[in-house]
Amino acid sequence: ITPPGFGLISLFEKELRVDFTRIDLDSLYNSLPTVIVNNLELAGNFEIAAEKELIHVKFTESVYKDLYSMEHKLKGIHSIGCPLTSAVACALAKTTGKLVTITKSNISPDLKNIEVWYQTVEG
Repeated sequence: ITPPGFGLISLFEKELRVDFTRIDLDSLYNSLPTVIVNNLELAGNFEIAAEKELIHVKFTESVYKDLYSMEHKLKGIHSIGCPLTSAVACALAKTTGKLVTITKSNISPDLKNIEVWYQTVEG
């Protein structure tokens, strides 16, 4: 299955003029907010941080927030993510060379805040 964020990851690399397989996690953490918020305006705010064995991401005002609405009844949205959360997983996978899974997601009732926790898995 092609990840929903596959196209976005290519756009991220093009915008940043970088190949995510050639950078470290700190560089990725520093570059993603720039491309997501400033360059492509896909979210109003973006935060990413390592928390023990997990990577925590918080988006505010994502352009994809409506996909999390109960109206759409998308069953896989919390496991495979929207295009933006999936693109972050793809970026993490490219940079670490490991499989990445979404372990948990939390969406505010007003859909304004989307929080996602990722975990890398030895492949």
